Amino acid sequence: MIHIKRTLVISDIHGCYNEFKKLLGKVKYNSVNDQLILLGDYIDRGKDSKKVVEFVKELVEVYGAIALRGNHDQMVQDWIRKPAKLTEWYFRNGGFETIKSYIPTAEEDVWYLDTYVKWANMFWTEFNEHTEFLSSLPYYHEDDKHIYVHAGINPMLQDWKQTSREEFIWIRDEFLDGDHKQNKTVVHGHTPCLHLHDTEDIYFGDKKIGVDGACAYGFQLNCLEISGEGYKTYFVESNKEGIGW
Repeated sequence: MIHIKRTLVISDIHGCYNEFKKLLGKVKYNSVNDQLILLGDYIDRGKDSKKVVEFVKELVEVYGAIALRGNHDQMVQDWIRKPAKLTEWYFRNGGFETIKSYIPTAEEDVWYLDTYVKWANMFWTEFNEHTEFLSSLPYYHEDDKHIYVHAGINPMLQDWKQTSREEFIWIRDEFLDGDHKQNKTVVHGHTPCLHLHDTEDIYFGDKKIGVDGACAYGFQLNCLEISGEGYKTYFVESNKEGIGW
């Protein structure tokens, strides 16, 4: 029986492939002894979304990592189904960087409906393994002491698993601004740590831990280590120049 010594948690990679690989090297990730948990948002904003999805898929299928769904991972699925309606919204949220990583010939200034439909169809057909993988991702994971989720849980519920799918990947203020009713600590991403305590370092609150270091915005990619000795934090700096909020 394999004995897991550490749980390693990373969130909001957003196409920052090089930083992700570097961070796993820095923490000396070993799938034999480590349970890697990824909290979603593998795509958009950063330039290497395709590489990230390929790597995350391998980590899950070969090395037993747990990858959860983020709002951006859902957004691309929604866009593929309704490109005519959702392209402007998706591009505003960094979606064109994902399109460019999959379709290098894509041009951002081509504002034609049939072009967006063509790109969406290419995603659905040529990269079906990736879209199917993203659509299969669960919304949460839990262990003896922690709940892992992309954005948060509905803090008003006695049974947190009744949180809606939309809330699991989108919730902010309702979860962040008050206490929740659970005995376990919620480990989440989605909201950059800079918005939680004015630094990009991992945030430790009251039964809440935020790990989003805003790498795609030019800050850092964080990793939370959980072991019998408690918590330890790691980070690597972003290779991307700051682009503001």
